[in-house]
Amino acid sequence: MIADGSNLFYYNLKEGGSLHYINLPDRINEQGIKIKPTHVQVVSGSIIVNDSGSGYAYYSIPYPLSQETRQVYKIVNGEVQYKSDNITPDTETVQSDQYVFLDDYGTPLYKNGESNSDSINALYAIGSNLIVFGPKSIEFWQRGDAEQYQTWVRTSYTFNREVGLDSPKSVASVNNNVCFVSNGMNAGRAVFAIAGTEFQKISESWLDEILDNSDTDNAIGFAYSRSNHAFYGLYIPNAQNKRSRTFVYDFSTKQWAERSSRNYKTGRDSSWNLIYPVWFDNKTVFGHIEDGELVYLDDNFHKEEINENETVSLIRRRQSPVILNNYQNFTFDELGVELNTGTIDDYEVNPKVQLEISEDGGNSFGNTILEECGKTGQYFYRVRFLNMGIQRLCVVRLTFSENMDVTLTNASIRVSPLGFSI
Repeated sequence: MIADGSNLFYYNLKEGGSLHYINLPDRINEQGIKIKPTHVQVVSGSIIVNDSGSGYAYYSIPYPLSQETRQVYKIVNGEVQYKSDNITPDTETVQSDQYVFLDDYGTPLYKNGESNSDSINALYAIGSNLIVFGPKSIEFWQRGDAEQYQTWVRTSYTFNREVGLDSPKSVASVNNNVCFVSNGMNAGRAVFAIAGTEFQKISESWLDEILDNSDTDNAIGFAYSRSNHAFYGLYIPNAQNKRSRTFVYDFSTKQWAERSSRNYKTGRDSSWNLIYPVWFDNKTVFGHIEDGELVYLDDNFHKEEINENETVSLIRRRQSPVILNNYQNFTFDELGVELNTGTIDDYEVNPKVQLEISEDGGNSFGNTILEECGKTGQYFYRVRFLNMGIQRLCVVRLTFSENMDVTLTNASIRVSPLGFSI
């Protein structure tokens, strides 16, 4: 099913063909105005959608599209019609997709938030739980018990009005964690993860600052798993300085990284070209932002295809925090890095890693220094950078762009304090 903000469509995967339109009900508080769904979910066979800008959600009976037609009561001028015996209600046959959000009497099925007068700007289902997002609050709904199966109930003690949803398109789920960009009501914008009904802030202060200074209305969240790692990605079309950027969180390492693509002609970094991953045919398949093509991840291919004939090398980069010695000068004697490039197949290749040093907190970097990483079979090769001058504060950045696997397992620095400050 697809909700585009104005319409709702469904596609029959078994039969194929074209998209089919689902008739939407009028707003419960505005007759003659159709609801405008931006999110659609299914819980226990019931389809539920939000209505953009309102606090109402509209839902269906269980499995409303399992049959092409449906028997409903015949209604004329708001009254149920009866057969000739004046006892048995008269019925009529309707197309199921024209009656999805109506009961057998033609009345809309709807529910609004129980604990706060908040609009619903997103919905997300995990198992039997439905997470109902609003700009100022978040609730958890479930289908009612046997006697109340046609309605919804809020799960006890799960109302949260400390956190709301800032970016409706940022909601995504991986390994039963639902991630989203929260609003700035209490502590500024941030990325939260919901596990069950527990909330956890997963963004770091530097990312919070970027979110606070960015237009996040159209930020897009996505998620995927790879090699026992679960990732949540956040694409921000208009981040700081109006530059698009993509950040990815690894639930295994609890760390964030920025993903980027390189412009083939200029060599400069741009936002990651990949978005909307799905698992298909034992591959992680992404859509390409620029040209709309489908691409897949290959663990043994360390480049990015521009087209059939052109590629650019993947750049893998790690950057340190600011290195200080109580604000006193020191000589930067050695940076040692444990790297594993020994799995390379080509015995003739001698891969290299690049070091850059910044003396202004990471805003700009000086000349590059290259060191060899170790050939085939030289596992956990220790790379040593020596005699890197006098520093007061510095940031180091390592860059690797060879077409091979690389694992950075550890790093250490050796400095000599000079005993005076400047």
